[in-house]
Amino acid sequence: MSRCLLSAATICAAVLFAPAARAAYCPCYTASSAYNDRGCAIDAVPGTNPSIAAWNAIFDRVSRGPAAWGEAGPAPFNLRQGCDVPEAPREVPATFPCELLKAIGMQESGWQQFCAPDRPMDQAGVSSRTIISFDCGYGAAQITSGMRNGDSPDFDPRRVAADPAYNAATGAHILAMKWKATRCVGDRQPSVIEHWYSALWAYNGLSYVNNPNNPNHDAGRGVYDPAIGGAAPYQERVLGRMEHTGERWERTEVAYPALGEIGANSAPAALADPRCASPTDCTRTRPLHVTRCADEGGETGGGAGGAGGAGGSGGAGGSGGAGGSGGAGGRGGAGGTGGEGGAGGTKGDAGNGAVTAGQGGAGASPGDDGNDDETTSTTVGVYGRCTCDAPGSGAAAGAASWLALGAGALAAALRRRLPGRRRAD
Repeated sequence: MSRCLLSAATICAAVLFAPAARAAYCPCYTASSAYNDRGCAIDAVPGTNPSIAAWNAIFDRVSRGPAAWGEAGPAPFNLRQGCDVPEAPREVPATFPCELLKAIGMQESGWQQFCAPDRPMDQAGVSSRTIISFDCGYGAAQITSGMRNGDSPDFDPRRVAADPAYNAATGAHILAMKWKATRCVGDRQPSVIEHWYSALWAYNGLSYVNNPNNPNHDAGRGVYDPAIGGAAPYQERVLGRMEHTGERWERTEVAYPALGEIGANSAPAALADPRCASPTDCTRTRPLHVTRCADEGGETGGGAGGAGGAGGSGGAGGSGGAGGSGGAGGRGGAGGTGGEGGAGGTKGDAGNGAVTAGQGGAGASPGDDGNDDETTSTTVGVYGRCTCDAPGSGAAAGAASWLALGAGALAAALRRRLPGRRRAD
């Protein structure tokens, strides 16, 4: 009898003290809110989030730049390409690594443009509408630049609040401005994911908090895993999400710059090609990665399968990998067919559930504007602060670890009791 009571007490204690999964966090500091003390200029717009398949299609299109998004995003602009290593600098039409845009979207909002607000008090309980963080970060890309009273942006703030695709394109536009404002990484090729390292740093803010040599970050940290959390610069959080995609798109094991080249300032110097396999250790190296989908062609599939396979441009049979989903005729292909095991389709996707609040692990950034609140912690954003840095926070793994603790305590209690049992005669 006592052993049963002990077992029940042990299990109850494990459940009682287990950390609950992170509750949905949905701020909406809309222009008309009495709690809007940052001057957010645009009211929230009712809406529902695109599916994972639709989000993949949005990011793939945005990655091909203004030439592809047309009226669905800000006006056309160019990027500076080349840094005399060896290519001479020149202006080229803007394109972006789609993998990078998807990872930024996950870090900023968990691929959410809309949610049902739970704060501030005068917005809690209303229907699903634009996410607006306390510092006027709007929507999936958490656009802050141009979204406050008195701002005069070169894009449409109302469409930033209302349209997921326009929001994503505006985020890419701001990222391009950061590309122009930072020094070269390697030969500054827009198609190389690693060459966006400094622009990514600037997207969140050129401040020392994002310097990987900042002693507030663990000197022995590895690649950032949102399911585990921990202190890490913003750019490492985004790059880590390329390895931990939640099977929303094909993972990429990116390379990192050497810490010795970065220095100790609020902005990085010109950097050589990143080659380190870890943000803090170059014992192992990795190659550079050219984006799979910033070129012209069909949109790539989301999920585990990844980008187009054999067949190439115009080739029959271009498709996602086994278990993935085919692009429209492969990359750039016309008439390609879905690969065996792929979940074929124009925009293909391995999963079609709507993204919900709380997905994605670590919290979003405080915004994209490098001039805003440079001392603000990068752990503040759509998902709030503190919980995003606790190991296992907001993930199933956190609850599982506590259940394991309870099971261990139960087993230990039983072992203590077993020697006292009398053998039946």
